[in-house]
Amino acid sequence: MGRQTAAIDARKAEIRRLRTSKERYARKYDEAKERIVGLEREVKRASRDRQASLEKRDKDIQTVEDEFARAKELLSARTKELSGAQSFLSTTDRLSEAEVLGIVRDLNENVFQVAANLTEEWEKLALARSTRFTIHEKSLVHFSQFYGPILVDRAYQRDPAAVTYLVQSCLCYFAMEITSSWRRGHDVGKLKILGSVYERLSASEAQAISARWKSLTHAHLSEPSSSYNSTSIVQQIANVLWITGSFQSVQHSLDFVKANAFNRLETVYQLASRLESVFMVDLISCDMYLLCDAPRTAFDDTRMTREFECTLQRRDKVAGITGVGVEKTVWGRRGEELRVEVLLKATVVLEGDFVDS
Repeated sequence: MGRQTAAIDARKAEIRRLRTSKERYARKYDEAKERIVGLEREVKRASRDRQASLEKRDKDIQTVEDEFARAKELLSARTKELSGAQSFLSTTDRLSEAEVLGIVRDLNENVFQVAANLTEEWEKLALARSTRFTIHEKSLVHFSQFYGPILVDRAYQRDPAAVTYLVQSCLCYFAMEITSSWRRGHDVGKLKILGSVYERLSASEAQAISARWKSLTHAHLSEPSSSYNSTSIVQQIANVLWITGSFQSVQHSLDFVKANAFNRLETVYQLASRLESVFMVDLISCDMYLLCDAPRTAFDDTRMTREFECTLQRRDKVAGITGVGVEKTVWGRRGEELRVEVLLKATVVLEGDFVDS
C-alpha cells in the first residue's frame, strides 16, 4: 500500500507539473501572439509611412522636373532674345572686304569663261551654217534699249568680240539685279516693304542701326529674296545669242546655251546669290553694292576701268560691262555726311573702242 500511495503521489505531482508547464506555455503563446499582432501593426504602420514617404519623394521629383523644364524653356527664350539682340549690339562683319572682293572676282572670272566658251561654240556653229535667220527689227530695237545699240548692232553683224561682250554685259546686269532687287523694288510683297523701311531708317538713323536692322531682318526670312533663278539666266543668254541670226528660234538658242554653258551659268547664279546674302545679312558696318553702269553712261574713271587701254583723252560712253565692281557706303554718327568708297572698279568697253574695229 505504501508503494502504491507513493506512485499515486508521484503521478499527481507529474500532473501538477504538466499543468504548470501548460499554463506557462499558454501564457508564452498568448504573449507571442500578442507580440506578433503588435509587430504586424508596426509593419503596417512602417509600410504606410514608407509609402507616404515615396509618394512625397515622387512629388518632389516631379516638382523639380517641372521647374527644370520651365527653366530650360526660359533659358531657350532668353538665348533667342540674346541672339537677336546680339545683331544689334555687334558691329562685326561676318566677312572681310577682301573675302567679299574674292567672291566678286570669282563671279567676274566665271562670267568671262561663260562668254568666251559660248562665243567659241557659237562661231563653230555660225561657220557650219550658211543660213542666216531673220531677226525682226522690233526685237533689235528692244535689245538696243536695254543693252545699248553698239554691241547689239555688232552682235547682229556677227562680230565675235561684240557677242562676247554682250554676253558678259548680260551676266553682269543679271548679277546686279539679283544682289540689289530688294532695294530697287523689283520684288513684290515682303521684300519691297523691307527695302522701303530700310531706306527710311538709313535716312533717319545712324548706319549702325539701319544696317543691323537690315541684317537681322533678312537673316530670318524664309523666302528667297529674289525672283531670279538659274533658268532665267539661261533664258536671257539665249535671247542675246538669238539676235545673231544663227538660230531658227529662241528655243533653238536656248537648247544651245543649255548644252554648252548650263553648269557655268549655274555657278554664276550661285555666286550672285551668295553676294545677295552677303550684302543683306553678313555686312553690318556698311552697305555694299555691285558697280554695273548702264550702256550709254558717261565713262567715269573713278568708278570704271577700260577693257582696252587708250591714250586718247576724250569723253566716251559705255558700250558694255565686262566685269562688275564693288562700292560701299558708310554712315558715321547721326548728322554726318554719307561716304562712298569704290573698292573695285567695274570693267567696261566703250563705244569708241568699236569705231575703228
